[in-house]
Amino acid sequence: MQQRNNAFFNLFENTFLVLKEEFGEDEALRLFRIIMENGLKTAYGNEFTKGKAEEFAHVVGERDDAVGLEVAFPKVDDDKIIYQFHTDPFPGLKGHVAPEKLDATYLNFKIDRLLGTGWTYETTKHLWLGDNCSEHVIVRSKSNDC
Repeated sequence: MQQRNNAFFNLFENTFLVLKEEFGEDEALRLFRIIMENGLKTAYGNEFTKGKAEEFAHVVGERDDAVGLEVAFPKVDDDKIIYQFHTDPFPGLKGHVAPEKLDATYLNFKIDRLLGTGWTYETTKHLWLGDNCSEHVIVRSKSNDC
């Protein structure tokens, strides 16, 4: 694994801080989400099968590794993915925004882009809260079809 790409992530951190200072937190989060979506859309491309948990883990893991994030997927099956960050992508934003708000700016897009609708996530651990990793448990919603 490569070392965390500090220049890459520091640019995002500084962008968020400037947006927050100029426009307030809600607007900064909205704009940051758009920035993240545009960048991730290009980074992920279209060479994956949408809706496949193993494709999510492969594509996301490969991209995260490319920017120096240590991530793990201790569980990947058709209905559940456990996605762990062992490297904090945005340590410079700790204390400037709630972790769940920041995580939503990129996690919602990753899930929608690679898995589609019908998947949700819950954060069960977070580095900012003193945990050993940030852990997002992504699950497929159960259908009520007969």
